[in-house]
Amino acid sequence: MSDLSLNQQKKISIPILVIILILLTANIVMGILTVRKYVAKEPTIDPQLVQLESYLEKVNASPADINNRLQLAYTLQMMNQYDKAKEQYVEVLKIEEGNLAANYNLGVMAQKEEKYSEAEEYYQKVLDLKANHVIAAIGLGETYLAQKKYDEAITTADKVLELEPGKTDLHLLKAQAYEQMGDAEKAAEQYNEVLKYIPDYPEAVEGLNRLK
Repeated sequence: MSDLSLNQQKKISIPILVIILILLTANIVMGILTVRKYVAKEPTIDPQLVQLESYLEKVNASPADINNRLQLAYTLQMMNQYDKAKEQYVEVLKIEEGNLAANYNLGVMAQKEEKYSEAEEYYQKVLDLKANHVIAAIGLGETYLAQKKYDEAITTADKVLELEPGKTDLHLLKAQAYEQMGDAEKAAEQYNEVLKYIPDYPEAVEGLNRLK
């Protein structure tokens, strides 16, 4: 083969190598960009903050609208901003003193903060307004249990059970009160009442096992 042909091949092969290197580099760059696209997390917007801003706007636009204020209060409550939530619930009560949702949720927050006297007051208001309000009775009963007021817890459950028979959470409340009072027989009776409605209910089964 002549020297001329060899030189021609070298001239041809060098640009081809350059092109190959460019293509490889381009592929690597594209690969990195693609990986970054899928790996990089786009900033997310907290839906609760969106809701909060929306309800704030609505309340500011119509301060006397109870529903919007309740939604604002509940959103703040779910965000654990209890002080701000309380302010909104209190504003609701200024407009409608007997509002069940405001009184109940004020009781819930007071119970969580272990302000038991305050929780009792709000839960009792709910029950005075609606005697068969089961979840208010449960909250009040749990508040009594936390203070070792077992008789009051049982009485609260009994009053609502007369109106709403078969509510398992109220039977469970009574069972726990009797168990903590040391009355195994009555505790077992109430745990079994729970199991009549919900067989294998874990808390009732565990309660019975403790009594054995």
